Amino acid sequence: MMAPGPATVLLLLAAAVAVLLPEAAESRILLTLDDFGAVGDGVADDTKAFADAWAAACAAADNVILNVPAGKTFQIWPLTLAGPCRNEIKLLISGTIVAPESPSDWGHRERRQWLHFHKVQDLKVTGGGIIDGRGKQWWAQSSSCEQEKHRHLVNKKCTAQLAPKAVHFEDCQGISVKGITLQNSQLYHLTFTRSSHVEANYLRVTSPEDSVNTNGIHLVDSKNVHVMDNLISTGMCPF
Repeated sequence: MMAPGPATVLLLLAAAVAVLLPEAAESRILLTLDDFGAVGDGVADDTKAFADAWAAACAAADNVILNVPAGKTFQIWPLTLAGPCRNEIKLLISGTIVAPESPSDWGHRERRQWLHFHKVQDLKVTGGGIIDGRGKQWWAQSSSCEQEKHRHLVNKKCTAQLAPKAVHFEDCQGISVKGITLQNSQLYHLTFTRSSHVEANYLRVTSPEDSVNTNGIHLVDSKNVHVMDNLISTGMCPF
């Protein structure tokens, strides 16, 4: 008998964990990163597991809860989570998501952004967990470049190694980010670009006083944005 392919496995997983939420009287699929082979030890590369889980959630016929489990740490490399998706997704971050620590580890990967949501609609991000950019080495690099810029020096290496935005929503609609911690971003913690009908509430956004350009919430050409009741303590301005 031929072994099932990846697509079949994703469909079987989705069907196996479909649950009914009585209070909403609607069918909702529950997926976790563990279902897609994530290790969650903070060392292994769990990027593919996250990408596969997102692809399954995005293609699902019902609304989806995508869970980042509590008690685990998932190391994720630069990743674009693209839409539009078929239905609403709730990204339930109960555990911790971390970036690779050293800029040199990124190699030729995307350096402008780390977790990039593109053309996504009707997404809720919640769960009480942590997104940690582990930006300390990026700050040292950025500080050196800032000093050279003030001395009117041009360093091509600085231009090529601009720090990435930690969580970036671009061309998105109907986004809610609530009740999580964003910390130690490489650059801006949370960015909305050309997005609308956005909520960013009840967040804890922190980085050390000496961190460079780590704005809390950064808005670019976005409208209908609701920002309320956030604790922001960063090395730069909150916005």
